[in-house]
Amino acid sequence: MNMNKLVTRLSQVALCVFAPFVFAAEAANITNIEVSNISADKQIVKVTFSDVPPTPTSFSVNTPPRIAFDFANTANQTGKNIFQVNGSALRALNVAEGTGRTRLVFNLQKQAGYETKVEGNAYLITVDAAAAGMSANAAPVQKNVQFAETKYSGKREGIQNIDFRRGTSGEGKVVIDLSSPNVGIDIRQQGKNLVVEFAKAGLPKSLERKLDVTDFGTPIQKIETFAQGDSIKMLIEPQGNWEYSAYQTENRFVVEVRDATLNKDKLATKPNFKGEKLSLNFQNVEVRTVLQVIAEFTGLNIITSDSVGGALTLRLKDVPWDQALDIILQAKGLDQRKTGNVMWIAPRDELAAKEKSELESRKQISELEPTRTEFFQLKYHKAEALKLILSDEKQKILSPRGSAVIDPRTNQVVVQDIPSKLEQIRELLAKIDIPVRQVMIEARIVEATDGFQRNLGVKLNGLYAKNNTAISGGLTTKDYNGSGGSTYPGPAIAGDKPFLNLPAAGITGFNP
Repeated sequence: MNMNKLVTRLSQVALCVFAPFVFAAEAANITNIEVSNISADKQIVKVTFSDVPPTPTSFSVNTPPRIAFDFANTANQTGKNIFQVNGSALRALNVAEGTGRTRLVFNLQKQAGYETKVEGNAYLITVDAAAAGMSANAAPVQKNVQFAETKYSGKREGIQNIDFRRGTSGEGKVVIDLSSPNVGIDIRQQGKNLVVEFAKAGLPKSLERKLDVTDFGTPIQKIETFAQGDSIKMLIEPQGNWEYSAYQTENRFVVEVRDATLNKDKLATKPNFKGEKLSLNFQNVEVRTVLQVIAEFTGLNIITSDSVGGALTLRLKDVPWDQALDIILQAKGLDQRKTGNVMWIAPRDELAAKEKSELESRKQISELEPTRTEFFQLKYHKAEALKLILSDEKQKILSPRGSAVIDPRTNQVVVQDIPSKLEQIRELLAKIDIPVRQVMIEARIVEATDGFQRNLGVKLNGLYAKNNTAISGGLTTKDYNGSGGSTYPGPAIAGDKPFLNLPAAGITGFNP
């Protein structure tokens, strides 16, 4: 799907196909939107609600530059759908309302970073083109944003385990097992380090330590975890030019740090992700809803099994959409099968059971399917050799009910088997029954003797004639020296003395 058309649709249609999020029991409607220009590159968008603003989900794309915020259980009561800004970074703001949902789409002139915060009933979004960095390819970056809200469950939450792993592409993975999904998480870049804070959480003494993971060969060098008041702080120390992404599934929170300068040619040998890049920020959202966002973004028809469920907290920055989908599937134990532009997503066990059932059904059909007989005429291959190939015990081509008989005189193979196996043999012959490539070596030999010679000669035999003498051929001439008379078209035979004779050697004994 064309990306320009796709993202334009974001500002024109509501996502009525999305299942509603449950963030609040009562709707908080948007009553007003104000845009303040701090500078040419920086604007503050103040979205005022009738109640406490719900925490939005957000995603962004690079081409064309767009940032989208989805507010669940929210209606647009501003009376406007388009707000023109015409700033250096923010060009316009579109508001699209759907079933129980309102989407704000920021149409940007160029890449820009953004920050969000809540003040009373207002949700403030600061768009800053300078925050995107000097690189034109830099992705929108969200700074100091709460990754996951703290949800009070009446008991003390905490961290149960901390692990480190190296990814298949050389990225470092910090895996944190939480006591429950209700732990609030903040993640931000602070200087050269990445800081993760777990609010209102306890840390066992055995996990309060500093890990040196330099030997793993990832951008992450050290990980330090310690308690700070009633919270937990984790300092991740990478090196070089790096970027990160984070996601949470149920009780597991994962931070990935990868080399931002890694050669794309080297990545080609790894899982090949070629989709358009996007950034996702979802907090405790149904997996089905995240999959529907990706379906809307890519234009794919995604069908999810009834057994797909559960919530997901996800924050990915500037990653290909197919990589984002792969992360979601791995995190939830799901897998996908694609046919054309239709993608079927279900738990791995369910897909494996379905494929096993299809194979068993196919086997039963092959055991009951009637056989056919077909004659294969070989042009270049020997029938005996082909029979050995078909009946090889190590590489069986024929089915258990199949058989092959050869006719050496006509160089034919008679095969009796089910139609699918006959088609397989036909494809095999198309590849092996071909002329063998040969190399022609040619030599030319010339023999010569001492007396070898080549002769070149010419014999022009002309005879003179007297005046007024009849010439054989029916013509006459007065004088053969060219004075008067008619043109002489043929040889003269009158007279007996040649006036020009240059024969080749050996002709009439004349040596040239």
